[in-house]
Amino acid sequence: MKRKIVVSLTTFLTILWLVPRVFANDFDHSKFDQILKSYVDEKGLVDYSGIAKDQQFSEYMQSLQGAKVEKLSRNGQLAFWINGYNAVTIDKVIKKKPKKSVRETGFPGLWTSTKFFTSPEHMVANRRLSPDDIEHKILRKQFKDPRIHFAIICASRGCPPLPRVAYTEANVQTRLEEETKSYLNSARGTQINRSTNTLYVSKFFDWFSDDFIQKRGSVISFMRPYLDGEVLSFLDGKPKISYLKYDWTLNAQAPLER
Repeated sequence: MKRKIVVSLTTFLTILWLVPRVFANDFDHSKFDQILKSYVDEKGLVDYSGIAKDQQFSEYMQSLQGAKVEKLSRNGQLAFWINGYNAVTIDKVIKKKPKKSVRETGFPGLWTSTKFFTSPEHMVANRRLSPDDIEHKILRKQFKDPRIHFAIICASRGCPPLPRVAYTEANVQTRLEEETKSYLNSARGTQINRSTNTLYVSKFFDWFSDDFIQKRGSVISFMRPYLDGEVLSFLDGKPKISYLKYDWTLNAQAPLER
């Protein structure tokens, strides 16, 4: 009897010793989660000026700099880099203070600049990176999951709305499914024109067609599991496929304070 008690106690203590180590490598996104809840509205529009004044955002950006991403699980890494992209993009908007678009140039009304996305100005996980670096060299290259296109938000109204919840190791797979479905069934993702028998789809499916084809064999095959009944029914009529114009207007609630 005493032996059983000793064995049980030893097992219990071993479990207690291991539990904190199982979760020790989780990255803490709680401050970013609070920022999103506080400064993003139901439409996904952002109060950039409010975020700029919140110390929690500065602290979260600081925490990204030396993160040991390699110690995270695959889902932990995926969540980290999605949040990293979104946080870096928010920080760039705060610092650059674009008037109407992150692609605006020195010429009024001309939105063709790509410098916002290509300039490596942030330290993330001990690397100096741009938003494009995070998107193309890390997320697309390492994870090969086209759902990330509906999770990384490029500070523009053509993107999916910025969610009011941070990604985590525990929720990333569920959230990716939800965000993909939500975007594809919104006017940003698909629009039907019955008079011309045309299905208009997001430019994502043009720009990143290879990602979707590699995953499911074709763009339409990727889309089908996420589409609601009306669009699915319309697809049965074999409509023409065309692309929606992308809206590069800044996803801000109000002009940034200067």
